[in-house]
Amino acid sequence: MAFLGLIDKLRPLPAPPSTVSLHRYGVDDAETIQYIPRRAGSPERAPIVFIHGGGWIIGKKELYTRDLFFFAEAGYPVFNVDYPTAPENPHPGILLSLLNALRWIRSEHPSVDAVHLMGDSAGGNLAMMLGIFSANPHLVEDLGHEPAAEAPMGCRSVVSLYGVLDRLSWLEHGFPGVDLMLECYGGQAVFEERVGPELSITPMDLEFEAHPPSFLVAGSKDRLGESTRICAKRLEAGPGIVASKIYEGEPHGFFNMSWRPASSELKGDVLAFLEAHDRLGTAEAIT
Repeated sequence: MAFLGLIDKLRPLPAPPSTVSLHRYGVDDAETIQYIPRRAGSPERAPIVFIHGGGWIIGKKELYTRDLFFFAEAGYPVFNVDYPTAPENPHPGILLSLLNALRWIRSEHPSVDAVHLMGDSAGGNLAMMLGIFSANPHLVEDLGHEPAAEAPMGCRSVVSLYGVLDRLSWLEHGFPGVDLMLECYGGQAVFEERVGPELSITPMDLEFEAHPPSFLVAGSKDRLGESTRICAKRLEAGPGIVASKIYEGEPHGFFNMSWRPASSELKGDVLAFLEAHDRLGTAEAIT
């Protein structure tokens, strides 16, 4: 499986729909954004902010470029975001960095008043966290950061691709490397059953009243899949819009495994969800 993934990544990139550009949003070398404009003539959609996975400790935005072009073909500009990783940049550093990325987008693209947040694995975690912050801005204060008096960045929807949505279920299911990833990101204290607000590293740790329209997906053979089920159940018990789907027979990471049976199906489902909520989302400020 890993060999097939490597071969897929080594194939030449397909032609992008428009010129792809690189931008810096912070002082750290990793704080960069790859901007993929929508294809000329395509329907005008709200942008997608895509956050890569890698257990908070590895990963690069460039590993996803090929798999994001189809969004731009459908009319969604894409901000493909990189960020400084743990252990050098543990919680809440990554979230604070991504909040700065959202401020940069708002500053450099003033016509953008709302985005779709999306990510896979740890990126799905980060996207869902930012989406919840958008609907409950007071939670940003628990990051040790005072909200700035800036214009809001709305969140139209969140898409979590097999995200880390609770802390302990993937540990119990033996996800490879989970101990290292959790310790690097949050320290030994995050292995406790309950944590305080300062160590709320997953959506299930947060106390929130609202969330943007959310689409949570995973594969049935993913040891992290239980995390999606747990979080979907909680969201479904509340007043917000939530959809979830478990793809039979699929492993972790199948979104950008083009040879997997459900990879194309998932991408079609994500497009349908985005279109349904592209004009409906009106979340509160992300500050």
